[in-house]
Amino acid sequence: MHILKNFIVFVFIIGNITSISVAAPPVEPIYFYASQTGKQTLDQGEGGGNPFASALVELLARDTLTFDNFRSELIDLTGKKSRGFQRPEIFSKVDLGSWHLLPKPSTEKRIALVLVFSDYTISGARALPGAKNDLVRISKSLAEAKFEVQTAIDPDQSKLNSILKEFSERSKTSDVAVLYTTGHGVEVNGIIYLLPGDYLLVYGKSKLNERAIRLTRIGDAVQASKVNLVFYGGCRNNPFDEP
Repeated sequence: MHILKNFIVFVFIIGNITSISVAAPPVEPIYFYASQTGKQTLDQGEGGGNPFASALVELLARDTLTFDNFRSELIDLTGKKSRGFQRPEIFSKVDLGSWHLLPKPSTEKRIALVLVFSDYTISGARALPGAKNDLVRISKSLAEAKFEVQTAIDPDQSKLNSILKEFSERSKTSDVAVLYTTGHGVEVNGIIYLLPGDYLLVYGKSKLNERAIRLTRIGDAVQASKVNLVFYGGCRNNPFDEP
């Protein structure tokens, strides 16, 4: 009798286990940089913003676009729109091959976050009106490409933490996640930092780890199961070490 009872319980547990669905793990994000290492980007250009953003807007207006075409044309278009000032770099461990960015498959869930820093009144750095304009342009283009778009401009540290946490949770239940971010940025020892509006210029590079935002920290928020893309429109030079 005891043996039979144990057997029935065992079968019940196995039945429950097999009914549990496990979410697919996120894939590595692909990073798109608006310029090469050591180089700057433009805040003003065609369309009132970064040429990198202008290229992205133009490509998102296409009817059909594979990832391979998107990747190569984003580089070429940015170069043309910046008159050779910017040449994007792409870092990827993932081969998306012929994945179609456009048109969106009917069953694919897509989300996007557009996060920019534009107001640098406190820091003493120049304002970035182009970044603010790009938030509007990029958001509209992503929405037209069937992304559910969330935006944020000049968040403080507490608000930023909340935004990234919320987006990370949403992306875990999505097929595709895109994050576009820009603002004043620097690259020091191979690490890209985005400077929030309250990062004082007098800090130099001494407080980057404390008060600036590592790009990889922002990139960690994309957790979709199929495609994760991070677009960074900021500079990659190190003005703190320049004479």
